[in-house]
Amino acid sequence: LKQRIWHQFLQAQGSFQLLLAATMALLKQAVQAARSIQAVRSVAPGASLVGRCLSSPAIRAPETSNKNIPAGLGEPLAKRHAGVSVLGCAIAMVAVGGCAQGIGQLFAALVVGMARNPSMKEDLFTYTLIGMGFLEFLAIVVILIAGLLLYSE
Repeated sequence: LKQRIWHQFLQAQGSFQLLLAATMALLKQAVQAARSIQAVRSVAPGASLVGRCLSSPAIRAPETSNKNIPAGLGEPLAKRHAGVSVLGCAIAMVAVGGCAQGIGQLFAALVVGMARNPSMKEDLFTYTLIGMGFLEFLAIVVILIAGLLLYSE
């Protein structure tokens, strides 16, 4: 029995590591794609990359330097290059689903506990409310961090 449980634990750990590696690979690809889009936009906004590379330097229009102007919260998303921050916000919001799952498991355990020992009903419900308060606090913190990620530079 111990060997079977240990084998299942190792299989679960291996699948978690594969999932983590796949997630990191996707995140790296998203960051590379965002950087390449930013590089293409910095060459000439509105012009094609090939036409810009083949044109003569004497014919090129003077480039304006916008690098010193900070893009704040009021700027449009296209000027802020906010693709990576939106992706980070979406990944952070996955934790809200984990909080919802935790609340579901908490109330399932309450029902099982009441079925096993009905005389402890009040104590179990008090502990359930305390646990739900912690989970709701965690969900609110996650939403705040996701908002910070969304509006970060």
